[in-house]
Amino acid sequence: MTARLEGGVACLRATSLRIAAVLALTFTASLLVMSAGARADGLELCAGYSGCSSGAFTTNGYQNAAGQSWWRMYAGINCTNYAAYVESQVYGVPEPALLLGNAYQWAANAASAGIPVNQTPTVGSVAVWAAGAPGMGGFGHVAVVEAVGPGASYIDVSQSGMGTAADGFEWEQISRGPAWEPWPSDFIHFQGPAVPGTMPPPGQRVGGAQLTAAGGY
Repeated sequence: MTARLEGGVACLRATSLRIAAVLALTFTASLLVMSAGARADGLELCAGYSGCSSGAFTTNGYQNAAGQSWWRMYAGINCTNYAAYVESQVYGVPEPALLLGNAYQWAANAASAGIPVNQTPTVGSVAVWAAGAPGMGGFGHVAVVEAVGPGASYIDVSQSGMGTAADGFEWEQISRGPAWEPWPSDFIHFQGPAVPGTMPPPGQRVGGAQLTAAGGY
């Protein structure tokens, strides 16, 4: 059994649709009494490989790797292939023994394999949106958590197949309040040598995303 395509047209959001959603949320938020620190909508931090290749942002090199399948996901503008690529090539996570499937299936399949899944975001974890979640479609969605705000009040994610750029890549800041891209339903915590808080095996050190012999200890 192979994973079905979860990306491309099925996941890519048209600019006009996104603008309409943002305007609707902004209007709704204006009718509510909100605290000064509350966010009424998700914030697109950068869009496209070019726009996300400078400053504090990164594409993680996906523009050079999108043509290849990672963890048996479909290649290209595909949220699952991007998440698999980052986890394996940036964080050094070994390929799971089972096929994770479509985006909405990742959390349940990961949990069945003993991989920690909960509602707590951490840097390097994979955010998962269920099938049918607002704006997500029938296959759900996954993204990589790049930063977590104070008290997990918001997260910054990098993702494929969701942005306004033609190549489907973007960074988005997502809060717990109303947003066109809602708060994820789960977070998968894969273990790898470059995942923050994960220690490399004894006698080895982390060199980028690769384990190399440390020597001398």
